[in-house]
Amino acid sequence: MRRGWELTKKSWALLRENRSLLRFPVYGALVAIVPVVLVVFPGLYLIDSEEIVPGAVVVAIGLYLAVYAATYFSVALAGAVDALFQGKPNPDAAGYALARSRRRAIGGWALVSAVMGTIFSLLESQDGLAQIAGYLFGAAWSLVTFLAVPVIAIEGTGPFTTVRRSAQLFRSRWQGQITGNIAIGGLIGLLGILPSILVIGLGVYLWINDPNGSEVALGAVLVAIGAVVLLASSMILRALRGVFGVALYRFAEGGQVAGPFTQEELESAVRTRG
Repeated sequence: MRRGWELTKKSWALLRENRSLLRFPVYGALVAIVPVVLVVFPGLYLIDSEEIVPGAVVVAIGLYLAVYAATYFSVALAGAVDALFQGKPNPDAAGYALARSRRRAIGGWALVSAVMGTIFSLLESQDGLAQIAGYLFGAAWSLVTFLAVPVIAIEGTGPFTTVRRSAQLFRSRWQGQITGNIAIGGLIGLLGILPSILVIGLGVYLWINDPNGSEVALGAVLVAIGAVVLLASSMILRALRGVFGVALYRFAEGGQVAGPFTQEELESAVRTRG
């Protein structure tokens, strides 16, 4: 955990020095919202109107487009980070160029991700053991495929090869993957996500439990502030994991020390499981 914390701090320092990297997750989120609003919501309306089959097809198409958009910009971020690590000029442009060259691989991975995400969501919506299984399988899938985006960006593999490569790296170099995710998620959770959820909860409480309406405006302001902080924290979390993922991939795959990280930190973080 100590090494994971050090890697997190250095990932954050790199982001502070290269703030344009934060644009990638922001653009990804903005573009992904479009098919959700224009395609998924109408599909849900069809399902609610008992037009199950056409509604399900429309929802599936919308989810695929949303996942594709998010994955595209995640791959672009990985490409930009890798270019930055290698000292290439204009890493942002290099990241976008790489993502364009990986469109087929991104499309295949988006399909697999959308299908798996749907399966996990269906399990989590059930009761009892099915719900628990959904949470467990979803968490395991997130860990095993954590390096999928760097694999797609750097190797350009198809979806099934990507799963195998990411799983192979996870099995052989597991420690840093877990501790880094916990450290990054814990930091952003404590400093950003948890406070924003509390602020949103307080705002909602004031909004719906004010009989005279005098605190409705305050509740609305708190909800808005909490939502902005929550979104910003989520974007920072994605960017931090993008930086850490590329560094971890480079070292786990070929022993290359990339970016601001040291040999000792990466060796300790990705100690081979024995």
